[in-house]
Amino acid sequence: MEETSAKHFVLVHGICHGAWCWYKLATLLRAAGHRVTALDLGGCGVDPRRLDEMASISDYLQPLMEFMASLPDRDDEKVVLVGHSYGGLGISLAMERFPEKISVGVFITAYMPNCQHPLATLIQEFFKRSSLHSTMDCRFSFDQGPENPPTSVIFGPEYMATNVYQHCQTETLVAMYSGPKITDVGGFSGP
Repeated sequence: MEETSAKHFVLVHGICHGAWCWYKLATLLRAAGHRVTALDLGGCGVDPRRLDEMASISDYLQPLMEFMASLPDRDDEKVVLVGHSYGGLGISLAMERFPEKISVGVFITAYMPNCQHPLATLIQEFFKRSSLHSTMDCRFSFDQGPENPPTSVIFGPEYMATNVYQHCQTETLVAMYSGPKITDVGGFSGP
């Protein structure tokens, strides 16, 4: 009998997105015979919680951590963990907590935590380099005062079309924008 090379891909979305953003890739991977799990992180996609109900990054990443904990601890069941953008934070933590359950981590233009450049530094740098016009129709919350980086953001349709999905067909843009929700960008208040 021929050995299968099918893999189990676990897809983790980035900021202001949900599992829905992986629909094209998930379809292609499944058509190639792979198993695919696309997760909604806390307060995103179909996750029913609101951002203000989550006190920490742990709450935000809870769906990923619970899913990883539920996987069997077997060599033939290791997953390919894929994170995009802010999802890099989640897959980094999952790789630390569950190394025995992961065959490889893939960072797609994703944030990779490190000691020299914490996430808050990256966000501050983005806003230093960006003009007010470049944020277009995004809506920001400044819960720690206007002199500090924003604590949450909603990407607007114009921003998404111009800066996030500028290479997509109009139909894809419409489908993609049907899902974004508020995402915390400040790292939450606790562990």
